[in-house]
Amino acid sequence: MFKGMATLALGSGMAKIIGLLSIQVLTRIYSPEDFGILSVFTAMLLILTPLMTLRYELAVPLPGRDGAAMTLMALSSALLVLMTLLIGVFLWLAGPSLLTLVSMEAITPYRGLLVLALFLTALYEILQIWAVRRRAYPIIARTQLQQSVVGAVAKIGLGVAGMMPLGLLLGHVIGAGAGMMAVIRAFHGDVRRFWRHVTLHRARTMLRHYRGFPIYRLPAQLLQIFSSQSPLLLTAAIYNSATTGQLGLALMTLALPMNLLGYTTSKAYYAEIASLGRKRPKEIREVTYSVIKRLLALSIAPALVLLALGEDLFALAFGAQWELAGQLASILAIYLLFQFIHAPASHLLSLFERQRLLLMLNVQRTALTIACFTAAHVLDLPIESVVLLYSITLSAHYLFSLLMSLRVIPR
Repeated sequence: MFKGMATLALGSGMAKIIGLLSIQVLTRIYSPEDFGILSVFTAMLLILTPLMTLRYELAVPLPGRDGAAMTLMALSSALLVLMTLLIGVFLWLAGPSLLTLVSMEAITPYRGLLVLALFLTALYEILQIWAVRRRAYPIIARTQLQQSVVGAVAKIGLGVAGMMPLGLLLGHVIGAGAGMMAVIRAFHGDVRRFWRHVTLHRARTMLRHYRGFPIYRLPAQLLQIFSSQSPLLLTAAIYNSATTGQLGLALMTLALPMNLLGYTTSKAYYAEIASLGRKRPKEIREVTYSVIKRLLALSIAPALVLLALGEDLFALAFGAQWELAGQLASILAIYLLFQFIHAPASHLLSLFERQRLLLMLNVQRTALTIACFTAAHVLDLPIESVVLLYSITLSAHYLFSLLMSLRVIPR
């Protein structure tokens, strides 16, 4: 498992390094206002992506038989096509008024691009989860690297061509579609081998058996994504677009180590505990504690460096106009440590079918996030103060969620 984690971390690390290097170029081509539009676009993308499959693809690693898992793949793909059509029509007809209502009218001209990005992102997630089941970590690592390179080159090239802010958005979409064919070619044989097991009766059985994913996991993940992106959305509503861009760059930079050591390695952890199964809780507990200890050891140094030198590092890397982003990143480093060690533990709730608890934890996180920014609006706090309040509150939430997740492992 740790070898798989290392492979994923290497591929993701190289991809994130390329992304970090490209940001240094992009911040000299695009303005903070352009990054503000990109931040809102990616926030909408993250919020709507779980709707595309109702999160049935997350159950793919769980069945013991490949035929059942392939049925879940087919079910997720059918839902993706249906939801793309529904969301596309909805955004085309009601998008302008709805986006204006939530203070995101800046992306109204790009809603067609948003639908395309939703389809490509969800399709890659479906393909990637089969790779996780197969423990084909080198393929995942290569495609992530491809996406980063293609997306960075596209953003820079389109920006040099004067396409602002469209270049940032279009480059993001192009990057999301890169590497797709490599995954399809790698698992074409699996599709041919197990497609005969996909039947309408089995699809209905999968719909019923894993109904906890759309009933509890989907709203839980929507709340998780909303609460992670709501600082940008609420900042856009309370402050100006330049401040939103500064916070967007801070969150984007913090996402690099988080994706590298947190969410990326949790894929290998999920594959491992799914293969162990719920009947081997002792082994699952040992693996879980081992993963948490390693993530804690890996995350202490980056968090301390960012806390102490965030402002100077941002000014050096991105230019003096991004000093505020460095200040905000230093403050957010307080909860980065807890977010690292909490990332894999949420998969325990899927394995032991405790999606209802996951939903409640994400309701708590959303309520705490909204409360922090509501206090900022009522008390007219500066952005630095509200981010500090948010960082401390989220640290307590992640620690509580970790403890609750560990308690679901039976003794």
